[in-house]
Amino acid sequence: MRRTRRSGLLLAYLVLSILFSSLVQAENTTKYDESIEHEIVILSEHNHHDEAFTQGLEMYNGSIYESTGLYGHSSLREVNPWTGDIIRSKSFNDSIFSEGITVYNNTIIMLTWETQTAYVFEMDNLSEISSYEYEGEGWGICFDGNSFVMSNGTSTVSFRNPETFEIERTISVKDSFGNLINRINELECVNTPSGPRVLANIWQQDRILVFDPSNGTVLGDYDASHLSSKNDNGYNNVLNGIAHISDSEFWITGKNWSSMYLVQMTNLSGVEANICVSSCEDAQDSSFSDNVLITIGGLILLIIFIFLRQDDLPADKKTPETVNRHNEQLNLPPLSQEDEGMLNDR
Repeated sequence: MRRTRRSGLLLAYLVLSILFSSLVQAENTTKYDESIEHEIVILSEHNHHDEAFTQGLEMYNGSIYESTGLYGHSSLREVNPWTGDIIRSKSFNDSIFSEGITVYNNTIIMLTWETQTAYVFEMDNLSEISSYEYEGEGWGICFDGNSFVMSNGTSTVSFRNPETFEIERTISVKDSFGNLINRINELECVNTPSGPRVLANIWQQDRILVFDPSNGTVLGDYDASHLSSKNDNGYNNVLNGIAHISDSEFWITGKNWSSMYLVQMTNLSGVEANICVSSCEDAQDSSFSDNVLITIGGLILLIIFIFLRQDDLPADKKTPETVNRHNEQLNLPPLSQEDEGMLNDR
């Protein structure tokens, strides 16, 4: 029966190899594809007032609403995005440094940099109707349908009650390695087929990030240097201003830029399928554990099969004649004289 045992061992080796290969393949398929590109494609270029130190940008009912900063030059304005013409404008006194804006219930919420006040304006005439107080600096803001999402120049983003402006929760924006990303600036909230996303400018960088508002993990990183290079006319005249139109189309501009761009941002809605976040890591761990259990179970069944295969003939019937007939049915060679002698001795 030596050849039968060798065949069993060979079978065991082949099955073990297949199971191990399947395990490795299953583990590898859970890893993300880092080659996916996130690109800003310019659809058209339009005029933008180059004295506008853009802090916030919002699209609403066909118009762009823009806040501009600097003490003594801050304003809130409605702009025709196609021509760059100012439709109407509201200027502020020297004590106000305007920051990010968002639209909420037919009003405009505007942050201020250091005065810790968010002003509320009527959409129809830009008149001030109320205000909120908050602690710290105000940088960017957007409304996600439930909360105001607000940045303060650090890696921390707060979610605030739209009625009281009280903080309900905070997250830290971080890359896929867990490193914190500071200077989160202008924000834009977007609902995609894959779920809610927040786009963010990074102050003094030619980048626009997309992060998951549930945990702050960056899901996409867009290089906007091809836009900034056309408007490189000062240290502070940096990329800043994102206004969502529909689907993957946005208006983008910067501080004191002479142009505003209608762009398409690729891989916006499907980005999480290519980037592994914490939930993906949990799924990977679970998948790996399940495959280990399946492999162990398969090996146990294989071992049982081998032992049963070797003993599939009762001991009292294992004569040279019955074994040779059995081997003949399996296309195995007949027993050697040595093996026949061992069976006869039993």
